[in-house]
Amino acid sequence: MQKRKKKRSLDLTKPVERPKMPFGILLRMFVIGSLAVGASGYAIYRHYCVPRPSMLRPAPPPEPLPSGFVPVPELVPVPETAPSR
Repeated sequence: MQKRKKKRSLDLTKPVERPKMPFGILLRMFVIGSLAVGASGYAIYRHYCVPRPSMLRPAPPPEPLPSGFVPVPELVPVPETAPSR
């Protein structure tokens, strides 16, 4: 069997030392946390309050061809009539 260790008694008359952190790190954590909270609030607002645009849109009308327009030739010629056997 293992021996049980005695619990150390806490001296409650002595003040507890706080771990020391540099002020710059605390400020940086506060700023990054504030930005995260603000961004999440903005995302929730956008999700529930701003209507999304429709993804279905009509095709725009074709633009008129300029007068000097030459059509591009087909890469594979399309026969105008069915070949005879």
